[in-house]
Amino acid sequence: MKKFSFSKVMLWFGLLFLYAPMFILVVYSFNESKLVTVWSGFSPKWYGELFKDTQILEAV
Repeated sequence: MKKFSFSKVMLWFGLLFLYAPMFILVVYSFNESKLVTVWSGFSPKWYGELFKDTQILEAV
């Protein structure tokens, strides 16, 4: 049985704390619904809307 040190456990907890919200945001960015709390299917629709917005594209 492998023994984990406190620093390794805290390292993995910290990485999970930082990267889990980013992963969840990426998953929810493909939600077809306008409401975040309602999953209505997988769709890249909102990325299409993003690239149609000239004001955002000019800012980039």
